[in-house]
Amino acid sequence: MGFFKKYEQQQKEGGQKSSWRPEYKKFRVKSSIKSFRDLEVYKQTTQLCVEIFQFELPETIKNRKKLTSEIEIMYELAKNIPRLIAESYGDKFNDLNGSLQKLEKAMQIISDIITKVDFLVASVDSQEVKETLNKILKKYQTQRVKIFNLKRAWDRVFNKTTQKQQAVDSQQQAIKKTISNVKF
Repeated sequence: MGFFKKYEQQQKEGGQKSSWRPEYKKFRVKSSIKSFRDLEVYKQTTQLCVEIFQFELPETIKNRKKLTSEIEIMYELAKNIPRLIAESYGDKFNDLNGSLQKLEKAMQIISDIITKVDFLVASVDSQEVKETLNKILKKYQTQRVKIFNLKRAWDRVFNKTTQKQQAVDSQQQAIKKTISNVKF
């Protein structure tokens, strides 16, 4: 049962039950990730890059040349997102902070693309072109959220690992210090 249905059911029954919890903890990885090509965000952002590349304005659009240059800029931006995701995946074991910064940069680029799409939607009169651009816009918004969730997951998982390693290192140092203080 989804969150909203469960919430409605509880409201009908007369309030919140303390034993109920959201179903977030039931999330599982869909399949094993062996390379960056297995990441859903990589696949989707690559597909969106192709959609932007294939997007063309009709000949009847006013200021077509200027708007086409905006689409070319958007395409150049879009090409960087899958690259940053791939680099981030490769760096996550060696340099977690650098990896997370690359995901942050990918989210910033998506924000730039979203503003360009908004500009194009406002500049175009054709309803068909606006619908196409709005579909691209929604897909990019979804991918931005997914990249953010990936960033949070990597931060949570790999920071736990580094925190555990730091705890083990500090314990080892304490043992060494204790042993060095003991006189035989």
